[in-house]
Amino acid sequence: MPKAIIFEVNGTLVDTNVLRARAWQESLARYGFQVRLPRVLAQVARLGDRFLSALLSEEDFLRQADELSSFHRALFHDEYLSRVRPFLGVTELLQRLRDEGWRVALASTADPDELEHYIELLGVEDLIDARTTDADVDGARLNEEIPAEAIRLLGLDGTDEALMVASLPYDIEGAGRLGMRGMGLVCGGFSEEDLRGAGAIAVFGTPQDLLTRYAESPLATDP
Repeated sequence: MPKAIIFEVNGTLVDTNVLRARAWQESLARYGFQVRLPRVLAQVARLGDRFLSALLSEEDFLRQADELSSFHRALFHDEYLSRVRPFLGVTELLQRLRDEGWRVALASTADPDELEHYIELLGVEDLIDARTTDADVDGARLNEEIPAEAIRLLGLDGTDEALMVASLPYDIEGAGRLGMRGMGLVCGGFSEEDLRGAGAIAVFGTPQDLLTRYAESPLATDP
């Protein structure tokens, strides 16, 4: 049975998915690429950190992806980060998990300083056992490598000892490839059908909804 729970942060604990996509849309436009917001969101949901390869030609990707990503990172920090708000119920949910014996990790594609900002915003510093970001891994499949690093930091023997909670189908699929079960939250902007299609064993609305329906969730029986 799982002993630990790993949360993706973006779109799951804090409301960032649309803001991040808007920053990408603005960044792409700055470099001459006009892409509608729904398409940006759809490609991020499907490909995560590799989504630019689906929006740009091979030539444009090789020539501009790194610079575009750097511009996006700076734009998000300068113009969008202050607009991020936490979803309701996060602190209470993490407190209940800790009270019931779960170990809690945050595994995020956010920059380290951005993740620290979210931890402070949520007020959960004392409720987490481990945290990891893309700065802690070296590879192309962040949706697998970041939670795998969280498992290592938690000192678990295998992925069957952990449960993943995320809002992007991409992250649910990554958990599945690790052999880890995943639960989905639709507060990140993707439907229950999207998340179940990616392999989610259960889907809830928000952290508050998961807390309210805790007794009927996998959390009530797993540890």
